[in-house]
Amino acid sequence: MAKCSQTAREFIQNAFGPAVAVQCSPDAEQVCQKNNLSFVEMVRPFCKLTTEAHVRDPTNQVHVIHNLRIIMSEMDTQQPVPAMARKMLNDAVSNTQPQTVEGSRADFITVGEYNLQLNSSTPWFEAYRDTFLQVLPLSDHEYLRHLVACVCVVSSKHTDPMAEFTRLSQQQHELQHTSQAKYPKWFTPNTYKYYVLIHDVAEGDDSRAEEVFKGMKSSYGQNGCHLLKVNSRPLSSAKENSAGGPETMTGNLPDPWSQFLNKKDVEHDSPDSGQSGHSTENTDTFPDKVTETEPDQGVTVTPPPETNSVHDPPAEASSEEEQKEPEAEVISHPLEQSDDEPELSRSRAETEDSYNANSTDTMNQLNEAARRKGNVPHGLYLTLSDHDRLRIFAHEFAVRGLLPHIERTIRLLNEQLASRKGLHRSFFSATKKWFGGSKQAEKGSGVQTNNGGGIYSEASAEVQLRKLGDLCFLVQMYDLAYTSYHTAKRDYTNDHAWMHAAGSLEMAALSVFMQGSPQRQYPSHYMDSAIQMYNQTCKNPQFATRTTLLSTEILKSMSLFGDAAMQFIKMTSEDSDLRSALLLEQAAHCFTSMKMPMVRKYAFHMILAGHRFSKAGQRKHALRSYSQAMQIYKGKSWTLAEDHINFTIGRQSFNLKQLENAVSAFRHLLINESKQTPNQQTAFLREYLFVFKAITAKTRTSNGGMAEDGTDDEEHWLTTSVNEGTMVPGTLPQLPLPYIRSADTRVLLCQESQFPTTTGSRTRATSVSLEQPLDRPTLQKWIELEDLAVRVANDGSLPASYRPTVQCLGKCSNNSHRPVCVVGETLTVEVVFSNPLRIPLVLSDLLLIWRFVPIKYMGPGGEDKQHDMITNENIEPGKMSLAGEVLHTQVIKEFVLAAQETKPAQLILVPQQTGELRILGVAYSLGGGSSQHQHVSTSGIAGLHTPPPSPQTQPPSVVTQQPMLSPSPTVTPPGTSPLTSSSNQLVPPTTGSPKPPAKKPSYISSVYVRGKQELEIQGPRLNSTKQERCSTIYGSDRRLDPIVAPPMPLLEVSFLNFPTALLCGEVQQTLVEFTNTGKCVLHRLRVASSNPEFFSFGITQPEEQRTSKYIYKTLPLDGDECGKALSAKMCNVTNVIDVPLPDGTLAPGATACLPMWVRGVSTSGVHEIDFLFYYESLDKSPKMSHRVLHHTAVVQTSNSLCIRAEAQRSRLAQVSAHQDDTNCLVINLGMENLNQIHDSNITEFTILQVSAASPVWTLTPISTQCNIDMRINGKESILMCFKAQKLKTPCAEDEVVFTNIVYNKEQIDSSVTPCSDFYFRSLYVAPPRPSPSDPSPALEQPPDEAKVAEDQSKAELEAATKVQLSLMVIWKAFVVDDTGSHVITGQHHLTLDRLDKPASSLAEPEPVVEQPPITFTKQEETAVDQGTGDENLSQLVKYTVNHPKESKHTFNTDRLCVVGVTLVVHNCSGCELYIQVETDPTSQNGALMLKSPVHQPAISYLNTFTWISGAALGFTLAAGETRQLTMEACFCRPGVYNLSNINIFAGRGAGKGADVQVNLEELALQRQNAPSLMVVSNSG
Repeated sequence: MAKCSQTAREFIQNAFGPAVAVQCSPDAEQVCQKNNLSFVEMVRPFCKLTTEAHVRDPTNQVHVIHNLRIIMSEMDTQQPVPAMARKMLNDAVSNTQPQTVEGSRADFITVGEYNLQLNSSTPWFEAYRDTFLQVLPLSDHEYLRHLVACVCVVSSKHTDPMAEFTRLSQQQHELQHTSQAKYPKWFTPNTYKYYVLIHDVAEGDDSRAEEVFKGMKSSYGQNGCHLLKVNSRPLSSAKENSAGGPETMTGNLPDPWSQFLNKKDVEHDSPDSGQSGHSTENTDTFPDKVTETEPDQGVTVTPPPETNSVHDPPAEASSEEEQKEPEAEVISHPLEQSDDEPELSRSRAETEDSYNANSTDTMNQLNEAARRKGNVPHGLYLTLSDHDRLRIFAHEFAVRGLLPHIERTIRLLNEQLASRKGLHRSFFSATKKWFGGSKQAEKGSGVQTNNGGGIYSEASAEVQLRKLGDLCFLVQMYDLAYTSYHTAKRDYTNDHAWMHAAGSLEMAALSVFMQGSPQRQYPSHYMDSAIQMYNQTCKNPQFATRTTLLSTEILKSMSLFGDAAMQFIKMTSEDSDLRSALLLEQAAHCFTSMKMPMVRKYAFHMILAGHRFSKAGQRKHALRSYSQAMQIYKGKSWTLAEDHINFTIGRQSFNLKQLENAVSAFRHLLINESKQTPNQQTAFLREYLFVFKAITAKTRTSNGGMAEDGTDDEEHWLTTSVNEGTMVPGTLPQLPLPYIRSADTRVLLCQESQFPTTTGSRTRATSVSLEQPLDRPTLQKWIELEDLAVRVANDGSLPASYRPTVQCLGKCSNNSHRPVCVVGETLTVEVVFSNPLRIPLVLSDLLLIWRFVPIKYMGPGGEDKQHDMITNENIEPGKMSLAGEVLHTQVIKEFVLAAQETKPAQLILVPQQTGELRILGVAYSLGGGSSQHQHVSTSGIAGLHTPPPSPQTQPPSVVTQQPMLSPSPTVTPPGTSPLTSSSNQLVPPTTGSPKPPAKKPSYISSVYVRGKQELEIQGPRLNSTKQERCSTIYGSDRRLDPIVAPPMPLLEVSFLNFPTALLCGEVQQTLVEFTNTGKCVLHRLRVASSNPEFFSFGITQPEEQRTSKYIYKTLPLDGDECGKALSAKMCNVTNVIDVPLPDGTLAPGATACLPMWVRGVSTSGVHEIDFLFYYESLDKSPKMSHRVLHHTAVVQTSNSLCIRAEAQRSRLAQVSAHQDDTNCLVINLGMENLNQIHDSNITEFTILQVSAASPVWTLTPISTQCNIDMRINGKESILMCFKAQKLKTPCAEDEVVFTNIVYNKEQIDSSVTPCSDFYFRSLYVAPPRPSPSDPSPALEQPPDEAKVAEDQSKAELEAATKVQLSLMVIWKAFVVDDTGSHVITGQHHLTLDRLDKPASSLAEPEPVVEQPPITFTKQEETAVDQGTGDENLSQLVKYTVNHPKESKHTFNTDRLCVVGVTLVVHNCSGCELYIQVETDPTSQNGALMLKSPVHQPAISYLNTFTWISGAALGFTLAAGETRQLTMEACFCRPGVYNLSNINIFAGRGAGKGADVQVNLEELALQRQNAPSLMVVSNSG
């Protein structure tokens, strides 16, 4: 909290001291005036005793007096009239300002989340307090300030000093006893007189002075007079010191008089006073006279007559206003928000005639005295010895004269009181009954009217008792004083003398406090009662204020800050704004000094104090109070309070000519989230624009921007940047509105199409547009496609200098490198503006500001700078014209932001030269629209300008109100309204800084300012190194620093009749048109796509097919044959496809049209197909190696057919001459029409052809015949069966054979485009994305030879189950739509990889995996034996069991029936196998069966039998070999037996022939055949 320079005890001691009158002869005053001081002023710094003094009480006990202060004053001093007293109080506060040292720890306190910087002291409050006690009028109810003694001073140069002393003494006696004047007031009838002979050492006669002094001692006694020698410094020495100027006159001597003289008056006439300090306020705007009238009239502030305040009307209107009485304005509550909050009034009613003239004359005299003493030092002829003599004089007077007199008076009063009460001993021996035995008198209802002075005579016991108490209090005999006050207050209360009673209560409480005795508690209720009596009963706020000042100091010293604050607050009223402001401020500081500081109460009361300071004309203190409160409310969501504080700070700063602070305060009203009404926000914006314009005009004036006639030269454009008080000459000022979301700024490097994307049957490539959202997945997708295209163009590797081409830079792109744009092409910058206010904002002449360095690029690494830096913000006309030549800048004439609207503005630049460009920000003229008009202009779109509405549709005219802040003379010429002044033209008509439009729409405010906002984009936070992770480091963002490269080709792509809806598998043909709109030749055109199976430009199409209207090429059929087998070269499909341009190039302006086939995706839904067109310039560019064009096609596919297929091997194994029958496969093909029956668009599907593509197999029908009509209606399905046989003649490695099964009249050539193209694309598998954790090829370990051999052996075994066969189903469908009925064709593909593995054209849904139940205990993990078998190794061989179907045997004669069985085993693999036949599962080798994962058929048999031969056989089979084994089965009873219950294991062994070595655990169990049953019957 703010602490006073004095403690409570020191303050009370200094406030009350013996009052002494001083009478000086003219010659004595002349001696003192040599030092520019009067006698009272000269001795005042030494009137406080530095040593102890002693005095005896009536009981003859010695009391020690510490730091006794004697209050000396001129005897003819009159009490100031109320007007002068108020001016003295106002000056005391206004002349004292805080002396806070920045960064001082004593000024900072931390309370919770608040870090407050408070004033360590409040010297203005102490100055007010001291002045208040000085000007407080004297009253007859107390005698503390009545004169106790009189000092008569005569100079030794006087012709008859003794006669002069007699005259002065007689003059004092007449003044006291015969004069009718109310002042001065004397303590006792016989006033003590002390005689001082002052002697000028430098000019006087010492002997004569000594002689006069001896006469004085003989007449007045040794202790009644004093010889005071002064002016010991020689005259010559004083003149030498004065030659050095006022600063060196006093030499090295101290100046003890400075703290007692009026600092304001001294500084007022100083020639440097107006230039000292760093403050920019103009002191001429402060009131010259403050008059506080009645409580209902508030405060009156009168400006000085010689200057005009900022609120003065223009010169032309002043004459008219002089004839009128100014209206009284009502100053609203400080927290009340109003659209037009009033300023301080100019003048009010005149003060009372009784003292108006006297107060004016007195104040003029004070000001004249101050001017006489303003520039000269004090004590020029006084040495340190003289200082000591003055100090000795004060001590001698107090100890030898004054204190003995007071001691005698106390004894006298005590004796008189004792005699009146009938006491036989001294006053201290009074009985208990006299002090405390009587009952308390009842309170009466009378009210004291005449200040309490007319109901007691001077000889009454009550007055004598009060005088005794006051004298004892003055000489620090507090115990006796308390006894007197306590006794007197009872009598006063009984007599209803409330003024006397209040004074006794006040002084009794002070006496208890000053005793400092722990036995007696401080009676704070005495002070409360005294304040209440003074204020309410006696209607005397002056003495109530004094009591409050004393009481609060005591409470603060006792750490009772809450009680002190309450007393301060209770004393606030409407009769004095200055007093209320100071007390509210002190109450606020008390709240911060509590044990638990109450910072919000501090802030609230500081606001109230600032409001009262403002009413009292104390603008500096009002500004300081609001600034202190702002620390608490700032950023705590107290938006209304924060707005009020900022608004008031802005007002006060403007009135004090602190324009930078005013702009900053008004700026916060606009940039913070506001809950104000639209009208209030309109007022805020108008105030800000007006102040902003004022400071801009002031800066132009200070920089010489004045015309010859003295008016502002608007064409001389030189403004300053105002941002929180910083000023940068030569640039546009920073504007706070609207908000710019810098992070959302996007830069489009390619030209956006000006035509619709789809026009009739033509669809243009979407490219990159600002209308499309840019997210990281989308950006990464295009980067990956470009990487693939660049790798293909550079033989599989990325160049070292390669960087992905990002055509739209935003917050999701990598902006660490400078982008590259092309000369002559548009560069679009999208800036997102946000209006936080509830009123529209109008931006006119909106454009980008930039810097450009022209550079000529002459090859790799070669550069030639042609000019210096060029900018469109430069003020030189030549530079501006050059800027228009090197870079065309678009200007948006009008851009309107509706209330609380966020809208982007697209600003276009067209560079005309190569070089380096830097986009700095945006420049515009800011104005406010009407809060009642929410018109939103469409001119925010680049290149568009909406003209003003016609008179019929034009909105009603909005009258712009006069700003609440009156204009400065430097802003608006006299007689001109600030809203219609020609000075609104701020920008010259140039390309970079366009001139504001001459005519504004009616809804736009005519108050506007020209400024800019910089685009500063923070880069991403770095997190790659340890240092970056441990600290906060941000990378660079270079999206606004493009490089302008030389000309490049520019590709435009259009699709003719591109389908937007397809059936799954549907094939259509479209045309693609490529146009080069650039200035260079284009070549090496490629297209990269993540879905290469969707389209094809043709691979093997013949020339006649390019112009054919049919999609598929057909071949005639010969007789009843099903089709021909055709071969074609294999095609490895990748993501990057070469576009077959004619001659491989495309000249500037040329167009090439190519056919393209598209096929619907196999799954239904909406699909996005991405195309990235990659091309290069035939002339290499040093800054750009290639360019890309993006296109995303959206295609919706619907269900058509679903095909499913499965390849199975024939289970029959026999020794035959036709080996092909042994190796054939059975292909089961099922087709289903997925369209619903009620679907009227598609009636049926017709199967035209089933083709097989394989380098190994050919296809022949089994279940259906060729050339028959195969139709599938809705929700119907058919099943076909085919046989696949191996080719008799193997084809080449890079060829594939197409076998066609035709169900139409014509055969479709499946080996050419588009049928074969889409087949090859169906085999495409996207390459896996490299993982960051994958090791590089250089770090990979060399493969293990044993592992390689093992993998190779396993691959040879698995080859037995590979199929390598693909099926193509070509179909047609009849579609009925709005245009009629037509036929569409399509094709489906299925690839069969392995045997017995079903394949489907529809993706099978993933099975739902049930989650295990939640357990809270740890379960023991059971080891699962995975075994060594494999599903792929279970079909290495196939076998057949040959036996008779029935056998008859007579079991009555022969109990055993033996039947011969033949086992045929065929090796289906391409390598030699070891075969193990196991007929007894219970044998030792039967354990192999338990480890096999192959499913065993669970068949129950009626009887069992026994193999009696070939129970366990092992042999080897060569690749494709078939072997027969003879075995015998023995039956013991009739029944039905399964003879195929045989386990056959196969695997590879080490060695060949008879030397083969086999590990039985590595053999795989082969798949069992179906049960082979034989019936054994009894014939007996």
